[in-house]
Amino acid sequence: MRRKPIAMLGLLALAAGAAGCGVSGHTSATGTEPRPQAAPQSDLGANAFYDYPAQTLIDRAAPGEILKTQKIPLPASSLLGTAVSRAERIMYRTADEHGRPVAATGFLLFPKTAPKDKDGWPLISWAHGSTGAGPECAPSRSVSTADVAPLLAKWLREGFAVVAADYPGLGPNGKFHEFIHLRAEGRSVAHAALAARNADPKAVSRKWFAVGISQGGQAALGAGEQAAEAKGMRFLGTAAFAPAAHHAAALRNAAAKQSSGASLEGLRGLLAYIAAGAHAYDPKKFPYQDLLSPGLAEAMAEPAVRNLCLNQIDAYFSLFAPEKTSGTLNPDWEKENPELTKFLDSMNPAQTTSSGPVLVLQGENDAVVTPESTRRLITELCAKEDVVDWKTFPGVDHVGVAVAGLQDLGTWMKGRLKDTPPTNRCRPAGSSRSQGK
Repeated sequence: MRRKPIAMLGLLALAAGAAGCGVSGHTSATGTEPRPQAAPQSDLGANAFYDYPAQTLIDRAAPGEILKTQKIPLPASSLLGTAVSRAERIMYRTADEHGRPVAATGFLLFPKTAPKDKDGWPLISWAHGSTGAGPECAPSRSVSTADVAPLLAKWLREGFAVVAADYPGLGPNGKFHEFIHLRAEGRSVAHAALAARNADPKAVSRKWFAVGISQGGQAALGAGEQAAEAKGMRFLGTAAFAPAAHHAAALRNAAAKQSSGASLEGLRGLLAYIAAGAHAYDPKKFPYQDLLSPGLAEAMAEPAVRNLCLNQIDAYFSLFAPEKTSGTLNPDWEKENPELTKFLDSMNPAQTTSSGPVLVLQGENDAVVTPESTRRLITELCAKEDVVDWKTFPGVDHVGVAVAGLQDLGTWMKGRLKDTPPTNRCRPAGSSRSQGK
């Protein structure tokens, strides 16, 4: 099934106030000079590619090491087909929220144009918005029909290589995405960048950006905080469109809305995914019923339900667990389990100082990730002594910001590639750190 447009790819914050073959290799011991790495190509169908490898193989691999690849057939008449010289799914080693080695999937796109710099194509590690939590919800499973194909094609035509992490749990058969896990998502975005360079270190530059929208904005900011995970590469910064943040505040707002008698239709699936992310982190500490109503908690205990993608789960709830009879949230979730608040706050970006400058782009008419939430996040990033620039767009909503902000993003990335000192709006002009890192 087709997913909903980019708006649905971004929903999360809930209105809070050419193919390789052979044997895979390792990065060098120092991590400063990746060796050429071509993982075994899978000749099986797309679904068989997603079979999870043995844990012993994952444990032996280095972060960002490619475990297997599969060529993606893109018709020459398709938008991406006109822009790529090489397109493939990748499976690579990363780590989950607890730091345990896991295999994650994603996809890799190389431009048709030759690199302008001898170092190779600069790299964008793209972080997608919310798609769901089950294996089938992975963007790498539907690259040719991706709603963000025009965005990816634009970057390819501008001479960027693009790698896109699915995030741990999205993609591999039998796994489950641990929703909103900041460190796991951020690491997977950083390790995807390293995997892209490992795929062809002569063609892919050491220079990389993390760029994402909504949940992906959260993930991209997490990647910036963990950019050192991409050893031997040079991180140039994070660009976040309407980054998701302040999940506890979002839940408080939703609970207040529910208590007032207002409907939460359209948000129930996302609320359920947040509960699933907490439950996956610690099933004993965070049972579904601590956050959700009994009806939704019972539904989410079923794998067939929690594996539904974002374009399916709200429809399922409407048919089989309607709001009028099943409810949505446990209204006393925070009082009954204060540990939930601590968990959710720990998933907020701005946990540590970013390894590079940050650009935040926000629509002023965004009712999903609100301007208030983003202003609060910017304040928190500045408090970490991040180098932050931002721009808001009047009349632009959650859907439109990805297009409205593209020109500003392009200008910002060109400046970073030319080593132009980034603007730092966290400090007054003329202060000693006003130009940032």
